[in-house]
Amino acid sequence: MFTGLIIKIDPMRKLLLLIIILPFLSCNHNKDSKSVSETEDFSVVLSEKIDSGGMSARPFKILDSIPKELSGVPKLDTMKLQYFTFRSALSPDSISPNKIYAYSGYENGKYFLAYDLNFNKDLSDDQKHYFDRQFGKWKMSINYGKDVKYDTLDYSEYKENKIRNSSLVYKVIPNNGTIRKPDDSMYTDLVIIMQAYDHWWNGVFTLEEKDYKISANPGPLGVSFAVAKQNEDFLTYSDYNFVETKLKDTVQIADSYFSIDSITSDFSELFFKDLKIKEKPHGYTEGDNIKDLKFNDLKYQSTSFSKQISQKEYLLIDFWGTWCAPCLKLNPEVIKLNNDYSDRLSILSFAYDDERGEVFEHIKEYQMKWNHVFLQRDLKGGLEKYPKILKDLKIDAFPTFILLDKDLNILVRGTGVEALEKTKEILTVKQS
Repeated sequence: MFTGLIIKIDPMRKLLLLIIILPFLSCNHNKDSKSVSETEDFSVVLSEKIDSGGMSARPFKILDSIPKELSGVPKLDTMKLQYFTFRSALSPDSISPNKIYAYSGYENGKYFLAYDLNFNKDLSDDQKHYFDRQFGKWKMSINYGKDVKYDTLDYSEYKENKIRNSSLVYKVIPNNGTIRKPDDSMYTDLVIIMQAYDHWWNGVFTLEEKDYKISANPGPLGVSFAVAKQNEDFLTYSDYNFVETKLKDTVQIADSYFSIDSITSDFSELFFKDLKIKEKPHGYTEGDNIKDLKFNDLKYQSTSFSKQISQKEYLLIDFWGTWCAPCLKLNPEVIKLNNDYSDRLSILSFAYDDERGEVFEHIKEYQMKWNHVFLQRDLKGGLEKYPKILKDLKIDAFPTFILLDKDLNILVRGTGVEALEKTKEILTVKQS
């Protein structure tokens, strides 16, 4: 969506753009796929994708006089001189270029518009684009942009003495009546619309004989990245285990860890640096060490097992659902554990459920005052989705409880009241 004009530097949260929030979208395997047989530093060639459905629109502003910096303005009887300002989400720092001039009118009975495509502040060298429309005969049902080509504006944004290069994909089109001034028919007819499109850069590669894809998305706070297996969707903000990834962040691909080292200024190539770290063995039964997973809590705040236990001695993980009668029956026991041992015990509940709002209301009603994560259960068409964490930890019964120590070793794992009793025994013995 855009509120002023915005620049997204993210090809997300990303452009010199009108504030647009970008989704992570999947891509197809292509000829630029990179193959890496063994872990090493490598790069991935990226290609730009445009989402014609992900678009924001905002009108130009009408000028009453010709700015001193502008030349080559034609003299026409029916014409409106206009401009559009690009504003950064990093304001007050600067953007270049930050403004585009344009004009629209009628010539020989046909509507036309022209804009300063080369940003030289001279309108005499810009092409006119004609549309089959008579004065006052615009129709909201007509898509005036369908035959207009995409333009790309490369721009620089300056933040804390650093330069970020990005681009805005846009179209300049006639108003189809969505922007109106009831008392000014000339404005409604001649005002121009700037359409900015969500765009991102995709690439594919093979690592250790497995196919992966990468997406680079520009946004107000920089480029965000997503990596996924070729046959899986990219994670989005609505997924419990979504973690926003930026340049220099560490990502796990297969059994190895890499730093997203750098990206070219035109987003054509992304570079990974091998950190020479291999995944340590993890398990899901008593005595095993559990993997330190990252995820978003019910309030979309990023956290992890290690963060949850950082101020305490133990972490109790609870897998439950509002639909699960045994879970609801044991809720008072979990609440009592929290009240009695809150100085040493953190509790983290994963609600595998249909509605986030229903889980939130249940938590509020029964004063379950600890951290919670929502796992989406139902999908459209009555299908069920089994989240990755449930698969990885082999959770096939509800409720399931897992007690961890400070080093993320599994001390207790089980279902029902027995697991809670074993947890209470450990807490009681350690306390005495």
